[in-house]
Amino acid sequence: MGGPGCGKSTLANALAESAGVRPVALDALYWGPGWTPVPTEEFVGRLGKELDAEQWIVDGQYPDAITAFADRADCLVWVDPPFAVAWSRLLRRTLRRWIRRERLWGGTRETLWSVIGPRSILWYALKVRASQRQANQELFDQLAHSGVLLLHARGNDVRSLVGRITR
Repeated sequence: MGGPGCGKSTLANALAESAGVRPVALDALYWGPGWTPVPTEEFVGRLGKELDAEQWIVDGQYPDAITAFADRADCLVWVDPPFAVAWSRLLRRTLRRWIRRERLWGGTRETLWSVIGPRSILWYALKVRASQRQANQELFDQLAHSGVLLLHARGNDVRSLVGRITR
């Protein structure tokens, strides 16, 4: 878990490759066409089907989803690099997707308006940074004695965590 651009997908993909498991991308379960969220019941149902697998690696930061799996996980990683690092990654990724017209979840593509408009992921990242960090800290506090391994990664290179987690 972590905010936009923090490296969640990069870490999940590296862990999944190392473990031979397909990562569960919450964005793919959450977003429908035109950046329209699917209904909560559908989202949680989709996630539930993915969590029926023997092993899973979940990538994302949606409160409904985290509630569904956090206490069932072996390990929960909060990817939390400095804001300047995360935001610059997010900016590069968003511009790359727009320029290359990459197809995203629900068949959606970035547009100039989705890059710079009021619902832009760039603005969203600025707006939710503090509240997501507070929610993540509260979750870690809540799970502190649950037996779930909790890692709060504040560095810039999430790939370096793969060895730590898979040992």
